[in-house]
Amino acid sequence: MASAKCFVFILFICLFNYVENTSLLCDANYCRTFVLETGCAATAIHCSINNATHSGIELPSPTICNCCDYCLRFFVQGEHCSVGGPGLGTTIGRCGDGLTCAVDKTDGETRCTRMTSACHTLQDEYDAREARGEVGAMEHRPMCDGKGRHAPIECIPAHTCFCQSEEGHRIFGESLYLGSNTIRHMQCGCSRFHEKIKKSLSSGLRLPVIGPRCTSDGNFNPVQCIDRTCYCVDPTTGLVQDGVKSINLDEHPITTLECYNRNLDLFPIYSEGKPPYNYTSPCLKDLKDKIELVEQSVKDGYNVDYGGGFTECYPDGTFGRSALTRTGSKVCIDDRGRQIGDYEALPGTDAFDKMDCKCAVTSYHMGASKEKPVCCKNGNFRPIQCRRGMCRCVDSDGRQTVQESASVNTLSCFTFDWKTC
Repeated sequence: MASAKCFVFILFICLFNYVENTSLLCDANYCRTFVLETGCAATAIHCSINNATHSGIELPSPTICNCCDYCLRFFVQGEHCSVGGPGLGTTIGRCGDGLTCAVDKTDGETRCTRMTSACHTLQDEYDAREARGEVGAMEHRPMCDGKGRHAPIECIPAHTCFCQSEEGHRIFGESLYLGSNTIRHMQCGCSRFHEKIKKSLSSGLRLPVIGPRCTSDGNFNPVQCIDRTCYCVDPTTGLVQDGVKSINLDEHPITTLECYNRNLDLFPIYSEGKPPYNYTSPCLKDLKDKIELVEQSVKDGYNVDYGGGFTECYPDGTFGRSALTRTGSKVCIDDRGRQIGDYEALPGTDAFDKMDCKCAVTSYHMGASKEKPVCCKNGNFRPIQCRRGMCRCVDSDGRQTVQESASVNTLSCFTFDWKTC
């Protein structure tokens, strides 16, 4: 064993001496000399302009050692493009967001054309309705990302914005709509990460998987823990922040972490006490206890079938937005477990089975606003919402579906009991 270690050490010394005595191409001084002697080609102006007709992305240059700046421009719809491939030379650009390089059937040339996707189809339908004058005042054009999928958030003007999946389904995460400021800061990365976890897991998985902690708007909570070690992460990307020290909960409370924010800790009482410390919530603690019980039973040789089911926690660590009372009814609650208004549904009723509390939660986020939505008794959105003398049909998420009307009985969703849902 000693001889093997000696051999490795001698090999390392030989390699070190070889590198030291070899003229490296991309050393610290190479690019300085390269730029002075050879010069760099002018980059495309698209990266610096970055508007609807001129945009691009800055990348490492395709020159030796990446010494020069490089801007890969984005082609607009209708421009010639190339699908690329070995031996076809340096790529000077690619189709921009929402576009793909395809063969034009009219002349057989490859051009940037609009992607075909469910989100783009909804945009086309909206554009057609707008051209006919059939778009409602509370509607807006669906937002799609660069790959033709649904954008991370959906906003209802004057109400709130909520997170949605790539397929356009509403998921966890909601925040008061404050225009472009909300759209800029609410990225829903954590909420979408949880959604992908659920889609990726097998239905026959024995134990549930606990994902990263989110904030109520669907972003990553700046404090994330893996086992007993906790880190500071970027709220948008979830990546660990460089230069910020992590802590071990066996030795330090979560409050000593640089990015800890008490306002984001929904249950700070669980973070107090003496070592070893914790960073959890009632729902996560209950889930963890049940998982440990099953794991220990398996170790003890029992064939465990946990018939009681596992607790389902929201990505922010809460039990959800509805809770059972001692009498068996359901009530709507906020992220800290407090009841919202007097919304309630009795067991054995249709209102109980369909209760989602989406309207109640939206109303909670809107605070003291005088234009809150009208909710059903169980906290769901009333199918008809009225504002400033005009009424409109909405779906279960509160989104307007048809053009508003001053006469409620002309709406397609009108029923004689529309006020008493």
